[in-house]
Amino acid sequence: MKKIILDQIRAKPDAFLTYDQYISLALYHPDKGYYMREQSKIGREGDFYTTPAMAPVFGEFLGKWLCRTLKEAGLPPVLAELGGGSGQMAANVLKGFKKEDPLYSDRLIYRIVEGSAYHQAAIRHAVGDDSRVQLYHSVTDLPSCEGIIFSNEFFDAHPVKVAVRDGQEWLEAGVSDEAGELTEAARTIGDEKMKRMLREWSIPLHMNRVEIPLQMIESYETAVHKLTRGYMLTIDYGMERDEQFSPLRKNGTLRAYRNHRLLDSVLDFPGEADITFNVPFDLLRSQGETLGLEEAFWGGQAEFLIKGEILNELAHQADFDPFSPESRRNRQIRQLIMGESISDYFRVLLQSKGIKKP
Repeated sequence: MKKIILDQIRAKPDAFLTYDQYISLALYHPDKGYYMREQSKIGREGDFYTTPAMAPVFGEFLGKWLCRTLKEAGLPPVLAELGGGSGQMAANVLKGFKKEDPLYSDRLIYRIVEGSAYHQAAIRHAVGDDSRVQLYHSVTDLPSCEGIIFSNEFFDAHPVKVAVRDGQEWLEAGVSDEAGELTEAARTIGDEKMKRMLREWSIPLHMNRVEIPLQMIESYETAVHKLTRGYMLTIDYGMERDEQFSPLRKNGTLRAYRNHRLLDSVLDFPGEADITFNVPFDLLRSQGETLGLEEAFWGGQAEFLIKGEILNELAHQADFDPFSPESRRNRQIRQLIMGESISDYFRVLLQSKGIKKP
């Protein structure tokens, strides 16, 4: 993958790849990209953990919540999951949805956006021959629908541009070739959308470096336009504006993980490491409002789960066998809602479109 990237740099007249171009190659190159490769990426054998992988009860609860929310709003049973990954989420959501209402579940249409052929095969393996499941390569391919479009750790996997401060001026950081090694360089910003976001975002003066998620915003807007009536549910690793632009993060949040270790640079091990950033939820919230969405919930994942009555999922045990399925399930629920859990790092944004308030 490194050679492919170097060849791309050398083919450019200015010998410069913007960070979104670099990340697109490192993550999504058809043969060598990280997400396209045929290898496990989630769990102990991979490079990172996800909530659905660590706590299957999360997906099952979400399936029940999605079912109730669709019915309460008088919506047809249509779901669209952005970023299907290994299919663990889909399998557990389908299980929970059926438990909540078997007859309604029989009519369910479950659409999944997943661009990796490897992950599409994993999804098919996870859900079996379930005819309710439909796979799509991109958000653009999704049919318009009434229902719920939801995602878990989808937007943080989008390539981003990177702006670096040079005195009073912002430059665009990118990747160049220095004696056969990938190195960072900076140049004058030429992208008008990037310039506009920097102007309108009111970035504090102490920030030296910031990610500009133009592709994330484009995907989000496309998804919103696909939704004719219903809800957008976004669950992701991200922060409020004050946290995002804290002096602690003055050098940005773009980072790479390999074998569960934070790498020194996102330029290390391209194609072999996950590259991610903190989702700036203030952009999704403001853009949603501009596009006519109403905010129904905004907060931490634990708060969302408790408000959604996940505590009702606790099993009331007659025995205290710590290895019983009931005990394991209860531990998963407690880990999701108690302090210093994976939920501490995730935020939940629920937005509605065309839903009349009771």
